[in-house]
Amino acid sequence: MYDILVNKEYGLPSNYIPDDLIEIDKKYSIKGMARIDAVNSFIKMVEEALKYDLHIINESAYRSFDRQKELYEIEYNIKKEKANNTIALPGHSEHQTGLAFDLCTNTHGMYEFADTDEFTWLSKHAHEYGFILRYPKDKEDITGYDYEPWHYRYLGVDLATKVYESGLTYEEYYKRHH
Repeated sequence: MYDILVNKEYGLPSNYIPDDLIEIDKKYSIKGMARIDAVNSFIKMVEEALKYDLHIINESAYRSFDRQKELYEIEYNIKKEKANNTIALPGHSEHQTGLAFDLCTNTHGMYEFADTDEFTWLSKHAHEYGFILRYPKDKEDITGYDYEPWHYRYLGVDLATKVYESGLTYEEYYKRHH
């Protein structure tokens, strides 16, 4: 159900909108909606992290095809061809699935997330709540995107644990098991 692969090769139709999107409570999110199971698991994960004085916040989750198109055009106008390594084309963004979360903390933005205790904790525990780091370091040639320590994808606990324990990127795992 949550195992869909969306990347440069596999896309979604422009009219795809998940039917179970809900707003993420402002206590846990700057803005955004995501699919209900992903939101519930995200909140459990955030609440557990808070027990260790770690403050994980969603900065961006669901994006429509049209919103992704706007963001891509902005990025392309700045970076030209390099934009293809940092932002997905419309229809090829995991955010359109309602299962992707860009994370930050109460003191660090997305681009500083790798340097936080929150990132270190997530590296060890995100899969326990159904999430994987989607674009790991030194895997750009496989994922097609630059390292994004802030970008987490909800797969459900069973699948996320299998991917995490395999040590593979989601592309590699998906190709082996589908």
